[in-house]
Amino acid sequence: MAYRVVMELLPRPDDIPTWVWNETSTSGAKGTGIGSTGGKAWVAKLNSSDSIYEYDVESDATTKMDELFDADSTNRRYKVIEV
Repeated sequence: MAYRVVMELLPRPDDIPTWVWNETSTSGAKGTGIGSTGGKAWVAKLNSSDSIYEYDVESDATTKMDELFDADSTNRRYKVIEV
C-alpha cells in the first residue's frame, strides 16, 4: 500500500472562520456549513514543478506532511491518503 501527501487546492482565507471552512454540509445554521467551501479539492501538487510525496510507510508520509505544513505560511491544510 502507498500513502500520498495531499493539500487543499485553496487555503482558508483569513477572514473565514475555521469552523465554516471545516464544514462539509451545504445548508443550515452555524455548524452545518452555510457557505462552506473548505476541503473540497485536494491535490498532490500545486504547480507542475512541485514534487509528489508518496511513501510505502504511513509514518513517513505523516512526517513529510508535518514538514510541509510547518513550512507553509498560509492556512492550507494537509492530509495523508492511501493510494
